[in-house]
Amino acid sequence: MESQLKLNQEVLITIKSIGIDGEGVGFYKRQAVFVPGALPPEEVVIKVTKIKKGYAVGEIVRIKKKSFYRRKPFCKHFTKCGGCQLQHVEYEEQQRLKEQLLKQSFERFTDLDLRKIKFHHFNPIVKPRHYRHQANMFIVNTKSEGVMTALPDLKGDNLVEVPSCPITDEAINRTNQRVLEICDDNDIFAFDEKSKRGMLRRLVTRKSHYNGEIQVTLVVTIFNKVLKTAAKQILDLEDVSSVAISKNHDINNKNTFGETHEILEGKATIEERLGDIIYKLSPVDRFPINPFEAENMFEYVSTLLKESSGKTMLNLFAGSGVFALYHARHFDALTAVDVNPKLVQSAQHSAKANKIKNIHFQSGDESAQLQKFNDKHIIFDTALLSPPKHGLNQPLIKQIKASGIHQLIYVSKNPSTLAKDINHLKSAYRLISVMPFDMHPQSSRVDSVALLEKK
Repeated sequence: MESQLKLNQEVLITIKSIGIDGEGVGFYKRQAVFVPGALPPEEVVIKVTKIKKGYAVGEIVRIKKKSFYRRKPFCKHFTKCGGCQLQHVEYEEQQRLKEQLLKQSFERFTDLDLRKIKFHHFNPIVKPRHYRHQANMFIVNTKSEGVMTALPDLKGDNLVEVPSCPITDEAINRTNQRVLEICDDNDIFAFDEKSKRGMLRRLVTRKSHYNGEIQVTLVVTIFNKVLKTAAKQILDLEDVSSVAISKNHDINNKNTFGETHEILEGKATIEERLGDIIYKLSPVDRFPINPFEAENMFEYVSTLLKESSGKTMLNLFAGSGVFALYHARHFDALTAVDVNPKLVQSAQHSAKANKIKNIHFQSGDESAQLQKFNDKHIIFDTALLSPPKHGLNQPLIKQIKASGIHQLIYVSKNPSTLAKDINHLKSAYRLISVMPFDMHPQSSRVDSVALLEKK
């Protein structure tokens, strides 16, 4: 259908919901219009900035009818930085909008009877600010302030200078500022893609929720002996116990870390805990950035696993073994698989620290590994899936459907891919419930846990 809108046209629309990126969604003559910054049920005059097949994008000219839940953002970078999308919404309303977004994903991407599925509400959270226990910041050169931390803008095309982030733990913000001062004092500059000068690309700082230890990692293009001097000074900062570098010299490599990392000063790992489980975290290990809500999620998963206690479990996309280690107590035997051998090695190290012996960790492609189990007629009672945002691939979905796994627990980072994947699995599995978790307050991201049972 041809668009009824034209570029730069101004129209009045009513916002009905929010989209996956936190933008307001309204309609003009049945054509969807996405409006960043708008909230339901606001009436807004917008100017059309983009027209695509099936939808349009607009910017707010003025708000004719304002939402009762609209609030002044607490961060001055909110309209520029892309890290948060919902700071302008009262926190309780954020949760309601996310619950609506989760359910709408199933309405859009499945033909399931949602009346037969239990959609839970968020648990109240006590820390909607300063909850991030890991900061992954880009580094830029400035004329007046020296090197500075930065984050991608709303479109992801450019970087916005962010010296301090109000959703990041305050000790991390303080440490980052001191680290940058040390870099300035040692003439360690940010890498500039145009001039090809400088070496510092990112600053990754993690704080243990358990004991307050801080781990600092400088992501650089090349090693220089001045980094060793700076590392000694960084280790002297309050609570810093580990200083590392990761060499990522390929400017086209958009990953945070390079292929290797090296400890320059201090300990190789810092200690973190969830419940009674100790995690020995290297600079490149994955761990929930919001340990407060992570404990809620892990305990909820434990309640789902109680029926399978004493049996066998398969954990796909196991990463550093965070889920596997926490839930090993429920099972006689647990197999954990991840494609990254370095993360598997870290998980094995943490298992040894906890004296957990009933987990077998192995590296390899998740689909290929499950196919091997299926070919050998190895059947697991439960499978816990925690895939990346893009969800499950078709070969893995095929292997899951062909398996004899009775119970699936799908830990999702994206409502859309969760709904799409469950729609593919529906011929073999029945969706029982979906529980949301607010791992990222102030953002539009919705993490959730879905429970499925074999038909």
